[in-house]
Amino acid sequence: MTKCTRSDLWLQYSYPIGVASIVVISVCTAEYLRRNVRMSDLEATLTTLNNTINNTITDYTPAFGSLEDKSQLLHGVEIQIMGRSYVLPDDQAMFERDVESFLWFSYRRNFRAIGGTTYTSDRGWGCMLRCIQMLYSHTLIRHNFSRDWRWTKCSTYNSILRDFLDDPNGLYSIQQIAKAGCSAGKDVGTWFGPNTAAQSIRILTEFHKELNLTVQVVMDNFMCIEDIKFFCKEDDVTWTPLLLIIPLRLGLSECNNIYIDNIKHCFEIEQSVGAVGGRPNSAFYFIGYQNDKLLYLDPHVTQESLCPDGIDLDNIPDETYHTTKVDVLPWDQLDPSIAVAFYCKTEESFDDLCSQFQETITAGSGSLFEMVKTRPAYMTPPRRTPIDKLLENYSAEYDEVNTEDAASDSDGFEIISNS
Repeated sequence: MTKCTRSDLWLQYSYPIGVASIVVISVCTAEYLRRNVRMSDLEATLTTLNNTINNTITDYTPAFGSLEDKSQLLHGVEIQIMGRSYVLPDDQAMFERDVESFLWFSYRRNFRAIGGTTYTSDRGWGCMLRCIQMLYSHTLIRHNFSRDWRWTKCSTYNSILRDFLDDPNGLYSIQQIAKAGCSAGKDVGTWFGPNTAAQSIRILTEFHKELNLTVQVVMDNFMCIEDIKFFCKEDDVTWTPLLLIIPLRLGLSECNNIYIDNIKHCFEIEQSVGAVGGRPNSAFYFIGYQNDKLLYLDPHVTQESLCPDGIDLDNIPDETYHTTKVDVLPWDQLDPSIAVAFYCKTEESFDDLCSQFQETITAGSGSLFEMVKTRPAYMTPPRRTPIDKLLENYSAEYDEVNTEDAASDSDGFEIISNS
């Protein structure tokens, strides 16, 4: 117990052990009224205390390269990560090498303010943006290398990482994704759900045709194979590699157990590039599973932003963009709003993915979504959105944006509301 003499607040707290912290604050209302402490003094004290607590909890340097704290992962039980299987402890080295090869994006502070706002950190609201950065960066690694690429510095890798740095000019920076979210109706500083994050990255990809990549977001749990191929073959001949993102709804307030096996099947597929979702109030990048627990990379670590100015962009100091720390989330804690994603470099790969969907993920009572080969007669044929129309929606000035920190669940069926 520590007495805060200025406003007679009694505070009971425990110091953090690793990342986890428990903070319990009780206000002695009667004592406060008796002493007649000014409200301004109370607010100042609480603000200072809140900042101290937040900094204590989230501002630390993560440890890299150790599985010592991964007691949550069971030995002798198979782990599936995007088409790769591991059993600890025998496969520990290969498991760590695989995990650390993902680009890990977390909260950052002291980056250049986002447009006309005062936001220089995304802590507290940007976790889903960081998750979609992780998913998309892994897609670009698969696009340029392969599933079995392992973290090695080279010009192509540096080019990918450079596009995600916290720089307004970065193609997929926090600033750019936040701006794309504005065109989707989400203000800077508000929390994204999986669908908004997917739509934002789709918009940004449309601006960079040189990538030779298309992003398609399946809506309303309905996928038409003919329509997907329409967008991947603009000249009706040449296939454009595809990132397919499928937002799902697995229940009302909690996940229905009927879907668990098919969600796990998603991570067994070679074309999988993971999923974005989380638990209520937190977003994670899911990369695999063990038993009925999902494995994820956690963006809820606040680190100093790496400013592109003054660093060698051909040899970016990237140690804080990789980690071997994997957390697990039990199925019963998963928020029912999640988006699974798959990368298909060729049309043959997409056809194979659809065959696997038909055999497992869209079959039976636990079907995740409906899939048809050809477009039903009642459906409107798809249209390609002209780039000038996208630019018209995208180029809204930041100073017109409402930047109040207000959570919203208006993003379709999304429930994840804050981070």
